[in-house]
Amino acid sequence: MSFLTIGALGMSLFAGSPLYEHTSSGFVVAGEAGRSCGQYVQAADAERAARPPDAVPGTRYTALYVIFVGVTDGFLTGVNYIDRDRSQLGKLSDARSRMTWLEDYCKAHPTSSFIEALQYLRIELIKDGT
Repeated sequence: MSFLTIGALGMSLFAGSPLYEHTSSGFVVAGEAGRSCGQYVQAADAERAARPPDAVPGTRYTALYVIFVGVTDGFLTGVNYIDRDRSQLGKLSDARSRMTWLEDYCKAHPTSSFIEALQYLRIELIKDGT
């Protein structure tokens, strides 16, 4: 797949996604973090379907899944920056385990927003001390 094709695919994924969304939590969610848990589960399924048997660990094969991983990493980085008492949150976990946890949460709560799932992931990481 060429860089141009990937870029066009990425741009199409952003179409229809609100730049900002107000949540019931009282804060504004910017861009892709406002997607639903159901959309994340679909992205994870598509990622698995696109992954070849000889996949290189850590390589991502679909643009939407890359977006969800990036949103997750950005969220954790942001909360670590803000909450200096827990500025190492997630240090002992890896992206694969975090994304699996989020997928399990999202399968159980498909109509929830992805940002809500991220908030519960943070709580889980605090509980686990990771």
